[in-house]
Amino acid sequence: MDEVLQANIFFFIASFGVVVFTILACVGLYYVIKILRSVQHIVDRIEKGSGELAEDIKHLRMYLTEGSLISRVIGMFFSQGRKRRTDDTE
Repeated sequence: MDEVLQANIFFFIASFGVVVFTILACVGLYYVIKILRSVQHIVDRIEKGSGELAEDIKHLRMYLTEGSLISRVIGMFFSQGRKRRTDDTE
């Protein structure tokens, strides 16, 4: 075989390989970008949910620290005790 013919065959095969590799790389990058967008959407939803959860915990903490729940529970026990005492005295 002539050396020029061998070089032409080599360059043809190399060019075909580069084109196939480029197409496969583009398809792979398309799927990677699609996955990253899905992950970004999931992260956004998690951030939104964590913000809402933080607000709920903040409201619960304020409710507990104000003593309204504790005072209601204690008041419920003391008010029942007072009713019994008033019932006993009558």
